[in-house]
Amino acid sequence: MFVLEGIRLITDAVSAGTELYCVFACESAAEKYADFFSLISGSIDDERLFLIPDSLAKFLSDTDKPQGFFAISRCKTLDKSFAYDKIKSGGRYLLLCDIQDPGNMGTMLRTAEACGIDAVFLSDCCDIYSPKTVRSTMGSLFRMDIAIAEISETVSALKNSGITVYAAVVDEKAKSLTDCDFSAGGAVMIGNEGNGLPSDIAALADVPMTIRMSGRVNSLNAAMAAGIIMWEMRK
Repeated sequence: MFVLEGIRLITDAVSAGTELYCVFACESAAEKYADFFSLISGSIDDERLFLIPDSLAKFLSDTDKPQGFFAISRCKTLDKSFAYDKIKSGGRYLLLCDIQDPGNMGTMLRTAEACGIDAVFLSDCCDIYSPKTVRSTMGSLFRMDIAIAEISETVSALKNSGITVYAAVVDEKAKSLTDCDFSAGGAVMIGNEGNGLPSDIAALADVPMTIRMSGRVNSLNAAMAAGIIMWEMRK
């Protein structure tokens, strides 16, 4: 199970068919957002809907300005296992390896949806159900195909499906992102915020790829780099 906070996330979860185990609403929020409270009341059994005092809502909240609505949802209603036979020719995929910052993770998942990425594979990454990750996805968690998978198996499955696999690296000898052709699809591996992709993981790719930079900058935030790469992938 994992926690949802706020009207937007709870609404997105319900719209995506995610099961809510229980809901907590502070009394003032139930009155202020009467329409939303009525909607939630109609989607959950009375014994799993709880009214709480505002003081408790402030204690529970993970944000500075809580709206006063909290829900507990079931992870099992979000199928995060991805059948490799769903990999499609011409598809675009993101492989994240050892991403540790929940905010980065959530931002990448949200950007992946915006850029039309077909699926995101996660290997040894932080918890996608942590409150910060869930908030950062802005609902994309409920709509994206996301799989927790072993990286080498995923790379093999992609290659067997005719998908070219790229490794995002900081290497002046690597192919420039702007010279890569994603018209027939492709998959990009992105590594840890501090250390990038381990050399043995990067070696699994068909093509080492890099973002050429100006000035004295030699690296980018992982979420920023992923955003630039996914934008190029959609062209």
